[in-house]
Amino acid sequence: MNQNAHTNLDQDLRLSRTAKFERSEHEAAEWIFDTLQLLQTERNLYDVGEHGLAEILKDGKLLCRLGNLLGLPLAPTAKYRTSRMPFVQMENILFFLQTCDMIGVGHDEIFQTVDLFEAKDPYQVVVTLMSFSRKAHELNASAFPTLMGPKVAKVKPHVPFKPLSLRGRQ
Repeated sequence: MNQNAHTNLDQDLRLSRTAKFERSEHEAAEWIFDTLQLLQTERNLYDVGEHGLAEILKDGKLLCRLGNLLGLPLAPTAKYRTSRMPFVQMENILFFLQTCDMIGVGHDEIFQTVDLFEAKDPYQVVVTLMSFSRKAHELNASAFPTLMGPKVAKVKPHVPFKPLSLRGRQ
């Protein structure tokens, strides 16, 4: 019997998240580049195919630039700095996460700093960007004209009642 054929739930979830990330990585990068209106020369510096989304966003600079587009008066992202020092880069990421919290991105959708900085869970970064794009579009549609990811349902779907024969006796 081949023991490699068996996986546990953690491995299956990791494989599933990795597959979702691979499908959405380029969409996330294109949304960031389009929203920030980066010129082709600057886009070439951030080659997703060569570096990967996590490596491109690791210093927090592009994330803070996204946060600054919101035009919030006290946005934490306004304090970002460009540096090669890991502490400063992690602080930039934290500024973006604080901005996400300010605009109402759900806590369950916000990634942890290590998810991006150490590439622990890059798909969670994409989930945060999807939610950020929806909230940012609501706040400032001119700066964020396009949405990333699926649209949120506004109407609760109709769920039919169970027939009496299938309902539990109470």
